[in-house]
Amino acid sequence: MTQKKTITITVSATGSITAEAHGPGPSCTDELAAIQALLPNAVITDSRLTPAYFQQATTDQTTYQYENEADR
Repeated sequence: MTQKKTITITVSATGSITAEAHGPGPSCTDELAAIQALLPNAVITDSRLTPAYFQQATTDQTTYQYENEADR
């Protein structure tokens, strides 16, 4: 069974941006780097690898999900 990758990007009311990758494999770091390139003045304050990073990926499909904290 293939596992879907999802990147969730949340923008808070203060302008803080959080990006979380969900799914197996290390390719999420490349995808998050592409998002970071779109925000050249952004400062990374925290970065962590999850256990999913070390899992073997069985798909290259990535889904992007954008959220705004005000919409919650």
